[in-house]
Amino acid sequence: MKENYIIGTRNSNLALKQCQIVKEKLQNEFPEIEFEIKEIATTGDRERDKKFSEINGEGIFVREIEIALLAGEIDLAVHSFKDLPTVLPEDLEVAAVIDRANRVDVLAGAEKRLAELPAGARLGTGSLRRKSQLLAYRSDLEIVPIRGNIETRLKKVKTQNLDGVILAAAGLERLGLKEQITEYLSTEICLPAARQGAVAVEIRKENTELKKILKKAESKNTALEVWAEHAFLKEMEAGCHAPLAAEAVIEAQKLTLTAAAGELDGSRIIRKKVSTKDLTLNSVQRLGQELAREVKAAGAADILARLQKNKS
Repeated sequence: MKENYIIGTRNSNLALKQCQIVKEKLQNEFPEIEFEIKEIATTGDRERDKKFSEINGEGIFVREIEIALLAGEIDLAVHSFKDLPTVLPEDLEVAAVIDRANRVDVLAGAEKRLAELPAGARLGTGSLRRKSQLLAYRSDLEIVPIRGNIETRLKKVKTQNLDGVILAAAGLERLGLKEQITEYLSTEICLPAARQGAVAVEIRKENTELKKILKKAESKNTALEVWAEHAFLKEMEAGCHAPLAAEAVIEAQKLTLTAAAGELDGSRIIRKKVSTKDLTLNSVQRLGQELAREVKAAGAADILARLQKNKS
């Protein structure tokens, strides 16, 4: 067995925190192995002033890390699973889902709860999924596109005269910023993104020994939930920045997968739910694929095709 492994990660505060979580879990399982963290700057970190659409948002937080992984400069890469494209380079794979924090969205930096905000309130988010669902809930809101890390987005409440920002609970909780949360949003209002809050570990497929190590630090049920959501998103063939949402929950030995797709102006939200008691990887992935086909047939295919046409 190898005596030391190099872990690659983005150099944001949140990415480093997530990497530390993975490192500690692995170190506890394998105290005889040394794990070293290497920080890597990505396109998404360098070009924070541009919209996702201007820099081809798919994979902007992982490309440079994957290049280092393929080149053998690092042995494993830690990502927010939400940032990963659904199709990876041929020689790479997600070997384990090591951790998952609270997967819901929150209203942060606001003085009032979402329902109590004044008419025309300005909310910041870079997510088309959040925009679509928020406008479906309250069509009077003004959704302002913002980017940047969590700390930067929180500052924009003042610098861009916003009434609040919509963020993932996971990031704020992991960074010890819970006091900034005004309200945890119900999934009935804002269903989270597929894989939100989950930490994925990517490796070279050839590294079977490392895969065995990582599997020992993985929670089976957490992994099944995330892979069900991933299968839905992959079957939708729309990328991680499309107005799509998915949440899988295992309770009482049953996995329930809920998914949504919406018009950007919130005028229509397609929402469907399926479940299975067969808690195997193949079963939950098939469930995600089946749900994606249902959502597409219900009108999501037209929404996504129109979005792609307008983009090009």
